[in-house]
Amino acid sequence: MHADHRRTRRRLRPTAVLAVVAAAIALVAPTAKAAAGVLVDETFSAQTSPANFGFPAGAAVADGVLNVTSGMRNYTTSVKAFDAAVVGERTLDLTFDWRTAVASSGHKTGVELRDSQGNLVFSLAATAAELRYGLTGPVSDSASAPDSLNPTWTRIAYDRAKWYLVNLHLDFTLRRVQYTITTKETSARVMASGTASVTGRNLAKLVACNYYGTGVQSIDNFRLSAPAYAADGQLRGKTMYAFGDSIVHGHTYARSFVNLTAERELMNLTKYAVNGAAIGPAGGQIITQVRGAASRSPDYVVFNGGTNDAELIYNNRYRVGTMAAGFDPAAFDKSTYAGSLETTIHAMRAKWPTARIVYVAVHKLGSRDWNTQLAIRSVTMQITDKWGITVADVFNNTTLDTRIDSHRVAYTFNGLVNGYPGTGGTGTHPNIAGITDFYVPALTDALTRP
Repeated sequence: MHADHRRTRRRLRPTAVLAVVAAAIALVAPTAKAAAGVLVDETFSAQTSPANFGFPAGAAVADGVLNVTSGMRNYTTSVKAFDAAVVGERTLDLTFDWRTAVASSGHKTGVELRDSQGNLVFSLAATAAELRYGLTGPVSDSASAPDSLNPTWTRIAYDRAKWYLVNLHLDFTLRRVQYTITTKETSARVMASGTASVTGRNLAKLVACNYYGTGVQSIDNFRLSAPAYAADGQLRGKTMYAFGDSIVHGHTYARSFVNLTAERELMNLTKYAVNGAAIGPAGGQIITQVRGAASRSPDYVVFNGGTNDAELIYNNRYRVGTMAAGFDPAAFDKSTYAGSLETTIHAMRAKWPTARIVYVAVHKLGSRDWNTQLAIRSVTMQITDKWGITVADVFNNTTLDTRIDSHRVAYTFNGLVNGYPGTGGTGTHPNIAGITDFYVPALTDALTRP
């Protein structure tokens, strides 16, 4: 109807893969956890129950969307209350599509998410010239929306003809919100992304606000769920060292998936990763990052590898090699990927014996030879199992596969657009959608797995 659905929902469940790696994959099947609980999933393709999504005034389901603030007076509100199951959740993921018909720069309409005491959780609004969002502001009972109770707005120039996708991770244990606002289109543009502290203690209501003037807002694809992999505050204050290549470093963007995970969970992160690094003996080795890192032990050591190795191995710079029979470093063939990987893990264990080591198996790459990826993965899974390394398995436990062109376009980037990762990359570097949909959940699972 309007923009296409560019986001494939994450599915953290094992998928079938080729027989060449089936045995290795079985070694690292994640500990079973409860599936994500979908609390609200409304496409507005038909009238809702209660009618009009529970808004008592100014709302109507029509033409496959929910319209709100229709015919409402200045400074008025209409409130949808969430049920007890939603209010009782400590961690929530929320996505919805949003568009406004406000036509004057002097008029303003928006929506607010608030807790049961009236504290702000998140807000989104617009005039004809500005998109606005807010995470702080006065407490309000939502009976009205005068200027004095407006959130504190951050303002962005925007195209009011477009739909926008809002993606929120709400953590009421830590009282943190991680947010992304993007255009709702194939080559999506990130309008805003960040992590902030909020005063809200739960999610109790969605408030449609006609702040001033007129302007109908439309909402679609409202999905609210309790994530399968929530840390529930247990990672607060933990330390993490991160090593690897540009996927860990962030390529040309400062906030990679390790940054977003640390922001979300209030962890202390030190990132040593370097663009272009590899496990194997050619080029900048990841073991060099390890040797140059602080000697004080972190709680977690997170690293990746294999992405640049796949290119170097395909170009005959060195071989994949095989896993050594024992743990003696003298037996590791450092001229191969496998021997270099064991040498790297041995160095991590020797330097930080109390740290939990997590290897991140990156997504299926459309930018690398497939058979080389499978060969690297097979020996990597053998070695991580041998050494007792936890695996954050984006490759096997998510659907992200940039051999599929729509995934490549939607979830990877080459350069920045207005300071944020764009879309339509080569298939290697995950953008914010790729990070939040696939990498952060997989890493969170690995960090919290017993």
